Amino acid sequence: MSCPVSASDFRDALAAPGPDRFMALPKADRHCHSLLSASLRSISEWAGAAIPAAPARMSSFEDMREYLHRELYPHIRHKDGFEFTAESSIAESVRDGVRILEMSIDVDFMRFYDGPEEYFRFVQGLVDRYRDSIRFRPELGISKNRPPATQIPPAEECVRSGVFGSLDLYGSEDAEEPEAYAGLYALAARHGLKPKAHVGEFGSPELVERTMRVLGLREIQHGVAAARSEPLMRTLRLEGIRLNVCPGSNVALSVSPDLAHHPIRTLLDNGVRVTVNSDDRTVFGRTVSDEYRALHAAGTVDEAALYAVWRDSLVD
Repeated sequence: MSCPVSASDFRDALAAPGPDRFMALPKADRHCHSLLSASLRSISEWAGAAIPAAPARMSSFEDMREYLHRELYPHIRHKDGFEFTAESSIAESVRDGVRILEMSIDVDFMRFYDGPEEYFRFVQGLVDRYRDSIRFRPELGISKNRPPATQIPPAEECVRSGVFGSLDLYGSEDAEEPEAYAGLYALAARHGLKPKAHVGEFGSPELVERTMRVLGLREIQHGVAAARSEPLMRTLRLEGIRLNVCPGSNVALSVSPDLAHHPIRTLLDNGVRVTVNSDDRTVFGRTVSDEYRALHAAGTVDEAALYAVWRDSLVD
């Protein structure tokens, strides 16, 4: 996607008192999840329930999982909830100026349908319906919190369907070894899916490098642990591997103490490619525009560096 917006226009939009000017800029969101990317308000209205917001600060990923299973999933983790949140997430992304959306859709949602073809038709239908307003590229998601033996066979079917553009592995980083998914990632590579995985959010730089090698990753979801390893940052820079970072999520889950001390600055100073993304708007309450504006307001990244990040996020 071309970037007709000048550095000065970007700076003015970033510094504007309200969000509208920045929302009008084209943006990419390359790290978000279909079940958790609609606003909590829209979900509450659809469900007819006063769903409490997640705590502003949680101590771990397990705290977030507890909130999801207790407060949110009873309302949306079924076919109607999946379809509502997926479509609402896309529509709300369009309103935020997102023009490239790589949104993860969990392989487990296939069980809501009578067969895989019905599931594929729904996902492809979203692509077709929004084609004129956004490049929605469905991303196949698979969770480490479920046994690989139950997840990999349906994931292989999804890979062969031609509906998905990328593959993402998420969940608790230490739940399974990356080697368990090597065959799936090899199949995805043969079918042209972009290989991504969540790693280095809570795990070590060593786990980032190992997962990157085993699965042949070209993009890493989070990956902020790389900021603790100069050799790993050098490798990421030399190989052009991009980190899809979600600063608001990192602060809410206590990965970073606050935005001002977020490791995105260290990553950029070391030449690592980085994008800014929303992760889970339902939980963290931030759009992509909110993430950029918050980084600017906190003084984490200067305007010139943010402009470079924004431009690179629109490049495939």
